[in-house]
Amino acid sequence: MLIVLLIVAAGLGGLIVTGISTSDLWGALPGFAVPAAVLAALLALYLATHQGGHDERRISRAVAMLCLVCLIAFAARGLHGNSPEVIASFLAPLRSNSESAALTHDAPASVRIRRRADGSFLANAEINGETMTLLIDSGAATVVLRHSDAEKIGIDMRTLAYNTPLKTANGTSYLAPTELKSVRIGPIALNDVEALVAKPGTLNESLLGMSFLRRLTSYQVAGDFATLRR
Repeated sequence: MLIVLLIVAAGLGGLIVTGISTSDLWGALPGFAVPAAVLAALLALYLATHQGGHDERRISRAVAMLCLVCLIAFAARGLHGNSPEVIASFLAPLRSNSESAALTHDAPASVRIRRRADGSFLANAEINGETMTLLIDSGAATVVLRHSDAEKIGIDMRTLAYNTPLKTANGTSYLAPTELKSVRIGPIALNDVEALVAKPGTLNESLLGMSFLRRLTSYQVAGDFATLRR
């Protein structure tokens, strides 16, 4: 241990001599401030645990004390006027890991919807910030909105062109294409979702079709539940 302390003392002495002759070293000290503080703490611990009367221990404590003083001086010089930047740099990896862990934790999202008595699945949704219910229909190519629901979410009905044909049991109906800014079902949210708007009185319920479902990781029906995952 004495040899190690002598090497550390020699190295610090060399840094001090170099620092006297050039200002570049002192400009770089903020980057060494935290390691110097850590080394100072370790040396202080060594001093606290090596008490005795032997000559070698007395010499070791003297050299360690010199190293401790030098390290504290370097740490103080490096931290002076730069403590926020140094601390931020030291904590950056920890913060980055914490943020990554949070993102990883929040990434998966799923929603389970219970089957209704008539065998269908009805989802509570939020479209463009407005709440409504949508009937899940994997046979529909897009999200299809009732005329009243389209008005509710702020679509300008005057700009719609009902030129997209849709064949139903009652014949062919024409719908107007549009795009929804956002569609959210529980924790699952998608932006820029293709949709169609039905004419007044031609649709009993708005439909959650494949323009939303195909962008999910999976859509599965098992037993009395439909599970949406993203």
